[in-house]
Order: sequence, then C-alpha cells, then structure tokens
Amino acid sequence: MNTTLRCFVGRAAARTSVHSHHLTSKSQQQLAFVSSLQSPSTSAWLSSNYSARSFSAASTGQAPEIKLYQYHICPFCNITKSVLSYAKLDYEKVEVNPLTKQELKPWSGDYKKVPIALIGEEQVNGSEKIIDALLDTQYVQQFLQSRWNDEASDKDVMTMQQFQNSENSQKWMRYAVDDLAALLYPNICGTLGDSYDAFSYVKNVDSFTGGQKISIQMLGSLAMYFAASRVKSKRNITDEKKALKEALDKFEHDGLDGGKLSFCSGVSTPDLGDLAVFGVLYSVNGLQAHTDSIQLRGGAVKEWYDRMHLSVMGEKVQHQIKLGVTCD
Repeated sequence: MNTTLRCFVGRAAARTSVHSHHLTSKSQQQLAFVSSLQSPSTSAWLSSNYSARSFSAASTGQAPEIKLYQYHICPFCNITKSVLSYAKLDYEKVEVNPLTKQELKPWSGDYKKVPIALIGEEQVNGSEKIIDALLDTQYVQQFLQSRWNDEASDKDVMTMQQFQNSENSQKWMRYAVDDLAALLYPNICGTLGDSYDAFSYVKNVDSFTGGQKISIQMLGSLAMYFAASRVKSKRNITDEKKALKEALDKFEHDGLDGGKLSFCSGVSTPDLGDLAVFGVLYSVNGLQAHTDSIQLRGGAVKEWYDRMHLSVMGEKVQHQIKLGVTCD
C-alpha cells in the first residue's frame, strides 16, 4: 500500500514515532515505506525549496509540461490528480516503488515522499505546493475562468479567488487533508486481508517486475496494517467505520447542507474543497471502503460524488460493487 502508505499515512501515520534502531532489515524497509508518505502537518509538506512562481509557464499562456511521481492510491496524489483532470491538463504518471523509491533517485535530493511533480524543469514537492503552482499559471487560470463562464449562470460564476482561497474552499480542503484522508487509511488497512487487497494495484504497474510486485504487496500491506493500528491509537478511534461515517455525515450536513447544495462551493461549479474531498474518496475506488462510503451510503454524498466524477473525469461514474454488480 505504498501508494496508500505515503498518502494515507502521510498525515496520520507520519505523526507516529518509530524507533528504527531495534528493527530488522525487513522492518526497516517497511518503515521506510510508511515514512515515504506525505507528512501529516501542513508545515511539513509545504516545506520545500520550490517557489510557486519560479517556473516559466507561470507567466505564459502555454500549457505546462508535467510529470507526476505518485502512489496509485495515495489520497494526496489523488487530490493533485483531481485538479489536473479538472483543469484538463495532460501529464505523465510515474508509479513509485514504495519500498525502494528508486524512481526518485538521485534527482529528488533529500525529499523522498509523494507526490512530486516536475513542472517544466522545476521540482515541486507535496500536493498543496503542486496545486498552488498549477493554479498560478496563466494557462490554467484562463482555462478555468473560461470553463466557469461556460458552465455557470451569470449570478454564480466562480472566480479564481473563490475557487482557491475562499474560507469555504480552504475549510473543506483542510477537512480532506487533515481528517478524511487519515480516516480512510485505517478503513482500507484495518485487517491484513484488506491491506493486502489495497496493494493489489501493483499488479497493473507495468514498470514493476514480478518480484517487485510480490514484495510490495506483501511488505507494504504488512507495514500499512501496523501503521493503521497506530493511527487508530493516535486518534482514539475504536470503530474506524463509524468514524468514517461520522466524518461523511459532517460533510453532508455542513458542506452540502443536507443535500440542498450541488457542491460544497455553494454554487453551480465545484471549488478546490470539492476537488480535494473527491480526490481522497476516489483514491480508494474499487476497495470496500469506497463501496461503503459511496455506493452503499447513497443519498446526498453519492449524488455529489457522481456530479464530481462527471465534472472531473468527464464521464458518468459506473459504480462497481462486490460480486460484480454495477449500479448507476
């Protein structure tokens, strides 16, 4: 759960202290995997040597060239990808081996977490820095404003300030990053079987060898299972499914006004808060936690998710439930 690890544990497990000097080499590999997730504190993952205005695409109307280094089910990587997709930006994805992080060596320096983006020639570390950098480009600003003008009525056209920096947008961005991502993590790794399933994505990564896929799924799932226990202890969670349900209840009640609002932005188009929450939930697409949180929950959250899927992905979602049942 390399992907998940870096992502989910990014905020939750990264807060847990580990004493590595007593570990075996295998345990050290597992912990290295966990620590490769984005750091939990905002200040930690905002720290980098990158200035959001430093790359040349920021001041031109050209689409930036983007390469994204990611873990497939990392919530923070998926927040970033939701913004990229919403802005219709082409980008190259590079799946990082969570055990070795070989794909990041040696060019990324001391920073070995994901996501990392190469935007033009510049390295940008962490999801929020990447998003800020993208939204700072003239190309993205012009594209989004044109999209909002086309999609919204005259009275509720989104602005870049409202989309990115409004109190409401920042509130739900923080909810997605600080709360929802951490709660999803123990829900997908609460048992060894669930954790092993969460890492099944590696089977579809062509750049990994057969041996790497086996080792990532086995060692990664074991590391994530123990990390999930630490997250539950840190957050005083006794029932992870109940905690996740209550978090989504809050989003439904406060963010969507019980289903009266199409988006938590409060207008007819989503803002950055909507994209962040969607990205976190989409990161576990295909797993039981996603089925429980979206398909089986139904109601306002599922309706919002379906609208977000269409807005971000450009196509209607097909919900896959266990036993191969498909529902709209």
